[in-house]
Amino acid sequence: MITGASSGVGRSLVGHLKGRFEIIAVARRLERMRRQFGEEDAVHCYGLDLADTEALPNRLENILDRHGPVLNLVNNAGVNVSGRVAELSETDVRHSFQVNALAPRTLMQAVLPDMQTAGFGRIINVTSGAPLNCFPEYAAYSASKGALNAFTVTAAREHEDENIKINLMSPGPVRTEMAPDAPMDPSACHPTVDHLLGLGPDGPTGQFFWLGYKIPLFPDLSGVEWLEGTASDEYEQVL
Repeated sequence: MITGASSGVGRSLVGHLKGRFEIIAVARRLERMRRQFGEEDAVHCYGLDLADTEALPNRLENILDRHGPVLNLVNNAGVNVSGRVAELSETDVRHSFQVNALAPRTLMQAVLPDMQTAGFGRIINVTSGAPLNCFPEYAAYSASKGALNAFTVTAAREHEDENIKINLMSPGPVRTEMAPDAPMDPSACHPTVDHLLGLGPDGPTGQFFWLGYKIPLFPDLSGVEWLEGTASDEYEQVL
C-alpha cells in the first residue's frame, strides 16, 4: 500500500514497484491515479482522504477486507502548511498533524496485526529533515513530521523482536507539488525504498534513511540518566 499515490514521490513509487508488487494505491485524487495507472492489472486505485477522520477507519477497513493482508506499507502522503508560529491557525496545525502523523499511525494500526500473524512486515514512513532543522515558518510541518518520527521509532521498538521493520525515509530534495523547484527527480529515492523493503530479519528498524545514508535522529545521550536526574561531565551544566 502506498499513500499519496496521485503525484510526486507516491506516483513515482507506484510506477517503480508495480512490476514486483501488487500495489494498493490510495490518494484523494482518484481520477488522477486512474488516468495514470487504470490500465495496470497490478495497481488497485482507491480514493482515500487522510484528513477525513470520520470516514478513514471504515474506508481503510473496506480496502483491506477486499485485498487481504498488507505486508508492505509506504506512508508517503503529506501536507506542508507554511506560516510563522504566531500566525498559524488552529485548523492548519490540526490538519498538518492529521495528515502527516495521525493518519500514518492509523494505517500502521490497521496493518500491524496481519504483519504479526504473517511473521513479516515492512513499513516506510516518509519524513523530512525538517524536524531536525526547524526552519522558520515551517513549524506545522516540522512538528507534525517530528510526531511521525516519534510514532515510528516507538512502534519499531515495540516490534523489535519480530520480523517487522518500521523505518523512516526522507526522499531528499525531490520535485513534487510541495517543492516544484527542487533539484532532484522523485526517482532519487527508489534505491532507498528498495533497500528498506528488502531488509532481512536482522535488518535495522526505527532508523532514518536519506538518499542511501543512515542519518542519526538523536544526539548521543548515553551520559544522561533520566530516571536518576543526573548527567555526566560531558554536558554543560548551566546552574
